[in-house]
Amino acid sequence: MSTTPVSETEPLAQGIESMLAPIVLGVDKAIMSAQQSQEDLGKEIERLVADLELFNAVADPPRLQPALEKLADARKRLAMTNKLMQQTQTRVQRIQSRLQNMPSAPAAVRDNVLTQ
Repeated sequence: MSTTPVSETEPLAQGIESMLAPIVLGVDKAIMSAQQSQEDLGKEIERLVADLELFNAVADPPRLQPALEKLADARKRLAMTNKLMQQTQTRVQRIQSRLQNMPSAPAAVRDNVLTQ
């Protein structure tokens, strides 16, 4: 069994890292943006539920139950999506940490992985 010297594999590792680092950073930015959007959506759903519940107390209310059910369903789906996004964010952070700690990672990658 032959082993390849470290000096021969280092350029390959650096090449792979230089390709993956921008992708990981892009995914991380997109996840953070999506999380903010999800947070904003959650706040809006809560506001709409509160507004619709005011109408629900009226003696002859319009048919709001279907709308309330849809909003409740949207709230559940939003919670599930937020959970999945948090899991994805955790995975991206682990990848970033590994990239940052790789001794063969280019200095620019190690320094910028967590700051962008």
